[in-house]
Amino acid sequence: MKLSDVLSVLLSTEDEATESVEAARRQAEQILRESREKAASDQEARLTAARSQAKAIVESARHSAELEAAQISDMAVRGRQKVKDQFAEKAPEIVAKLAGEIASRYEERGRG
Repeated sequence: MKLSDVLSVLLSTEDEATESVEAARRQAEQILRESREKAASDQEARLTAARSQAKAIVESARHSAELEAAQISDMAVRGRQKVKDQFAEKAPEIVAKLAGEIASRYEERGRG
């Protein structure tokens, strides 16, 4: 084999090695880019899911607070009505008793 043939083979091998290195570099860059895009996409999906979950929690808490406020309001209305009913039931008796006591006092003063 001639020196020129050996040199030609070496140069050809070097060119192939350079091409292989460049192809590997491009492939590595592509893999890295795809990995970054997938990571960003996964992170966005997690953020979207977290936002949806937070919104659902807030809506649930708001709904619960509204129900509780309505229940408290209803209890207050019933409580006021109960007081009114008790007053309406007992007031005439109390007024009659007080009027009787006052009348008795005046009657005693009149005798005295």
